[in-house]
Order: sequence, then structure tokens, then C-alpha cells
Amino acid sequence: MAAALGLSACNTGPRAYIYAGGSQASVQRTISVPRGSTASLGFAAKINPDCSRADSPDRVTLTQAPSQGRVEIRREAGYAYFRPGNPRSRCNTQRVPGTKLFYHAGPNASGTDTFSYDWYSGSGGIAHITVTVNIL
Repeated sequence: MAAALGLSACNTGPRAYIYAGGSQASVQRTISVPRGSTASLGFAAKINPDCSRADSPDRVTLTQAPSQGRVEIRREAGYAYFRPGNPRSRCNTQRVPGTKLFYHAGPNASGTDTFSYDWYSGSGGIAHITVTVNIL
């Protein structure tokens, strides 16, 4: 059974769509976070058309750590987004197993912070994501 990874986000910036077969995407994002607060950076799910978790799991690797906060990666259920026409788009309305990413701004953080991570689909797709954080 083929699988796809859909990566969506709650802050400004484009969605990244990563499909099997070695495709890659580079994404620049900007988010705003109050000092001492947490922002959700998005949710990724590698699922089958029946909305079950695919056999080869996705993986997130932090490639550049933030200097004024920390990044947290959690395996938990959430809502994926797949484009209309994708057989998995019917899964958009239900919680599915996946990975969530969070940025926690430090209590004394100010100005901007930057970090990068790679999101591997488990079947060859990669999103290289750089995030600029405006600390409020």
C-alpha cells in the first residue's frame, strides 16, 4: 500500500507536501511567539488511504537548534491535511497518528531566533524547513 506524508502548520508560512519517491521541498517559515510561550509548528502524518499509520514512519531531525528557546518533537494524534483529490484527503476530518513539533520561547528571549529541521517521510521524501521566530 502506498503512503504519503502531509505536513501542515498553524502559523504563517506555506504547507509542505512530501510524497513518496524521493521528492524534496525547502520551506522558509516565520512565526511569532510571546516570550516564555509555546507555538505549535505543525503536524505530519504518514498514513495509508484508510487513515491508518503507514509501515515506514516519518522522522524529524533538528539540524540547527534555536538559541533562545527549544524545539520539542512529540508522537501523537492530530489532524493531517492532504490536498483534494488525494485518496487520503478523507482523513483530513479525523485524528490520525503522527508527529507534532513545538517551539518553546525562553523566558528571557527577545528579538528573533532561528532553527532548522528536516522532516523525512520514511519513503524518500524530505522537507528541509527553516523557521524564523519573532519573539514578542
